[in-house]
Amino acid sequence: MKRGGKKAKSTYPTNTKTLSRAWPAKTRKRASTRQEETRTIQDASKTVSRALRARTSSSLPIIISTSKEQQQHYKSIINNMSTTNIINSGAQSVGSTSILGRSTKPRYDYQTTYDSSVVSDKSQAKVVILFVVGTAMSCTGYAGLAANCVAGQSTMFVTVDNSPGSIVKLSGEKTAEAFNDIQANIKERLGDIVSPSATIFVGGHSAGGYSAIEAMQENGGDLSFKPTGYMGCDPLGRGAGVPALKIECPTFAMGFTIQTCGVTLDQAGLAAYNITSNSNRVMMQIINLRNFGNQITHCIFASDGCPACPSHDAGAWVRDVIGKFSTLFVDSVVKGKGATKNQYEAATGDKASLVNVFFGAEPATV
Repeated sequence: MKRGGKKAKSTYPTNTKTLSRAWPAKTRKRASTRQEETRTIQDASKTVSRALRARTSSSLPIIISTSKEQQQHYKSIINNMSTTNIINSGAQSVGSTSILGRSTKPRYDYQTTYDSSVVSDKSQAKVVILFVVGTAMSCTGYAGLAANCVAGQSTMFVTVDNSPGSIVKLSGEKTAEAFNDIQANIKERLGDIVSPSATIFVGGHSAGGYSAIEAMQENGGDLSFKPTGYMGCDPLGRGAGVPALKIECPTFAMGFTIQTCGVTLDQAGLAAYNITSNSNRVMMQIINLRNFGNQITHCIFASDGCPACPSHDAGAWVRDVIGKFSTLFVDSVVKGKGATKNQYEAATGDKASLVNVFFGAEPATV
C-alpha cells in the first residue's frame, strides 16, 4: 500500500494484451495457459454441478465411494475377467505440497497394472503404456480398461493423474513432467519387472488424452522422448483443441457417433485419428445409440464413469474390445506384425454392429 491509503499499482500483467508487451513468448504462453485453465475449472465445475443436480432429480443413484470401497470394486472387476493374474498396485504419489502450498516438481499420482502370469522380475514387461486420466478423474478410476489392455501381454499399464487435487487435466506441461520422470526413473517408479529399455506408448482419456498430444515434441511440448505410439480415448482439448495439433507416431483413437457429455465429435477421437500423419493408425468408433438411460457415453472408458456421465454395465463390452484392439495395435508397432482392418473388425466379435473401424489411409467420418 502507498502512503495515504492508496493501493500500489500492480505491475503484474493481467491480460493477453499486456502479456505481449511485458513478458517473453514462452512466459506469455504459460500465463495464458493458466488463465485458460482457470476458466476451464469454472466451466467444468458448472458442468459437473448441473449433471449432479440432474441425477439427483432422477432415479439414477449417485455413488460416492470411499477408498476402501473403490479398491474392492476394482478387485471385483479384475477377478471377473478371464484371467485372475492381474496385479494392481493401488495409487502411488510422486512429489508433495509443502506447508507454503508450493508443489515439488514433478507432482503426480499413478497406478500400475500388469498380468503376473506374463510379467515378473525374470520376465520383464517390454511395453509401458502411460495413460493420463480425464477431467475430475483419479488414477484409480480405470482398473477395467487397464486390466483388459494388459491381459496376456508383456505390458504394464500406468494410469497417471497429472494434477492431483484439481479436476483439470489439460496441461501438456504437467503431463510431460510426469512422463519424463517415469521414463527417466523406470526402475524406481515401476520396479524390476519392467525392462529399462521398454517401449513406451502414451495416451489418455478426454482432457488427459489431449494433454498427452500437447506434450509431444511435434507440438512444441516438453516430452523428452518420442513415443512409440499414441492411444487416445476420445481426447478433448481447449481452444482450437485436438484438430490444431499433430501426431506423428502410430495412433489408436477411440470416439463415438453420438455426442455425449458435451463433447463435440470432430474435436475429439475423430480428430486424433485424422491429425495422425503416420499410416499405422486405427479408429474404434463406438455407435452409441440412445438407450433409455443406459447410453454409452464419453466416460465409458472409466470403470465407474464420471459424475456427469456414469459408466453403465450395458457398455462394459467397450473396455473388452479396446483390450483386443490394444493388443493388435501394440503388436503391429512393436513386433511389426502389420495388423489389418479385417483383424480389427474381427476383434469386435459379436459387437460388430456397434463399432465402425477406420484404418490406414481412409479418413474417419461421423
